[in-house]
Amino acid sequence: MTRTLVIGGGGPALPSDSDLDVFWAEACAAVPELGADHQVRSLGIDEETTGMILDFINAKTKIATFSLPWVMEAEGHPETKPGTPVILTGYDGAPRAVVRITDIRGTTFGEIGPAETGLDGPPVQDPEVWVPLHRDYWNGLLEKYGKSCTDDMPVLVEPFDVVYFKDSKDA
Repeated sequence: MTRTLVIGGGGPALPSDSDLDVFWAEACAAVPELGADHQVRSLGIDEETTGMILDFINAKTKIATFSLPWVMEAEGHPETKPGTPVILTGYDGAPRAVVRITDIRGTTFGEIGPAETGLDGPPVQDPEVWVPLHRDYWNGLLEKYGKSCTDDMPVLVEPFDVVYFKDSKDA
């Protein structure tokens, strides 16, 4: 089994290997065709936001995630491919969901419009909200690499299907 942790420091808590192992076993028992290889990611900028994002994912009103190839390359993460299962963790590091990436769409930050932002959670589906929010967030993320969010910056849009969700009150 290959597990790729795609969570940077300075933000959400890192999940423990034992919590991930137990959660992955539960998810595989519920969805046997998941396979072995998977990624682990956290979403959001704080505990409240991450909880809302996970709620939108569970309700299927957020149906994509967005990745920066610059960060993936700098951190040595393998390329995500359609079919890749991804464990999503809460801000506290607890595994909460498994989504399966269904497509990878390359674009640039300057080309992001309603077709892309409409895949995100309801509060940020309007490009007038999504673009400045992500520009600020990604500028903070990119600072340590000596880069900044520019209109020509590559962005991966990763639509997904929710395949397993564990409500926090079940944890």
